[in-house]
Amino acid sequence: MGMAASQARLLSITARMSNNEFEQQSVAYSKQRLSDDSGRINDEYLEALNKTKYQVLTGYNGTEACYADITYNQLTGCNTVASGKQYLVKDNSGKVLVSNALANAFKAGNGDFNIFLKQLGYTQSDIDTSKTGTAEEEIHEAWDKYLNSVGKSIYDVNGNTSESDDYEGEHILGFGYKSLGTGQLNGIPTYSSAYAVNQNPAQPSFYAYKDDEGYYTNRSAVVAKNYTDSTGETKTGVFYQTASQVGTKDYTQLLDVTYDATTKMFTYLNDKNEKVQSSTLYASQKPDGTAALSETQKDRLSYDRSTGLYTSDSGYTYSIKEENKPLNYDGTTQTQRDLYDYATAITEAYFNKDNKASTDKDLTYDAQQVSYYRNIFYQMQSCGYTTLEEKGYTNETNLKDSTWMINQLKSGNLVLSYYSTAEKGFVGTTLDDDESITEKEDKSAIAKAEQEYTTAMDKIESQDKQFDMQLNKLESEHTAMQTEYDQLAKVISKNVEKSFNIFNA
Repeated sequence: MGMAASQARLLSITARMSNNEFEQQSVAYSKQRLSDDSGRINDEYLEALNKTKYQVLTGYNGTEACYADITYNQLTGCNTVASGKQYLVKDNSGKVLVSNALANAFKAGNGDFNIFLKQLGYTQSDIDTSKTGTAEEEIHEAWDKYLNSVGKSIYDVNGNTSESDDYEGEHILGFGYKSLGTGQLNGIPTYSSAYAVNQNPAQPSFYAYKDDEGYYTNRSAVVAKNYTDSTGETKTGVFYQTASQVGTKDYTQLLDVTYDATTKMFTYLNDKNEKVQSSTLYASQKPDGTAALSETQKDRLSYDRSTGLYTSDSGYTYSIKEENKPLNYDGTTQTQRDLYDYATAITEAYFNKDNKASTDKDLTYDAQQVSYYRNIFYQMQSCGYTTLEEKGYTNETNLKDSTWMINQLKSGNLVLSYYSTAEKGFVGTTLDDDESITEKEDKSAIAKAEQEYTTAMDKIESQDKQFDMQLNKLESEHTAMQTEYDQLAKVISKNVEKSFNIFNA
């Protein structure tokens, strides 16, 4: 019975030792997996330390440069980049990617920049509408510039009134039309074409100028130039052009005016028969053939109520014929369109200043914003436009997402350009080539990686310690069982040997 019990005990210990060894092997494998996890986490951490992101310079806090992650909104906003660059984003088909707000404003404008601006809360009217005289003069000058740009000016070089003639000078915007125009022109900007008909049939008529003080004609600038006299001698004389000579190479000489080439001054007799010097001088011909001289260019037309006629400073008498004409856009260039749109904007702002139903007073003038939106408007006109919605996105959150923006640019789905003042247009650029864009260390990603690394490594270290304790316990148990096993094996061996000796005897 004793030997059988010893053998049973030995088998039990053998089984326990086998389980112990299996557990030690399992723990050892677990420690190996921890080591592998530790290596993987370390590799991920090292990769995060090298992680970068694209940022753009937004300004300075004292001497410290401030950067922001590149998103669509950050890059394409007005004055959101420190360099002052205006960026534009297009898709790979060349269409401008815009927000829904810009797309809706463009649709509402239907090609009219002023309406486009109004939809966004802005206007390009920069005049003080409360100052009537100043405002009307600025409107007058704005339309003059536009009309001159399309060849509609009030001075007829041929002395004719035909619309086909080439004009020089400036047209006059008619004021006093509270609805911008009257009758069939109601609500439409108009200009007044004033034609001065000379009552002397031998003298030419012309288109008259007008300002707050009334009508006037422009005097011809007096010039000093060399000429050859009847003896063949070269001399310097003073000349001007009469109304009939304007547009030709003919000049009329002023014999009572001298010019000093050293001081560049004209000397002449004024109305008081006094000698006067001036660096600039203008002249117009009087009915008696002499010249009316002045240091100003205008030749005022004074109204005579008794006759209903006008008399000029130079002594001629005229009748004035006015005609209101609609200020339709007749240009072909972008500059002409800009002049027209600006003149329209300030005219509407002026005439709507007292209109309670008008929303113009709620609009904001901001030169930077106007220029910013004008550049976008032109690109939308010439290249077409698209939105995220048209590309299948349900909302515009991606416009604020840096990762999305960078991925789209790197994949070629979107392309980047910026407005060049030198080129007067948008030129292409890339993330890596643009001087305002920099690739910087991603500190937030690194900080996150450090926290994750520390947490993971602390967990691994804690588990590793538990595994070490478990191994130590298993090894101690294995040593104890091995000792007991050896002792039992000796006892069994002696018992076997004793039994053989008894039976052999």
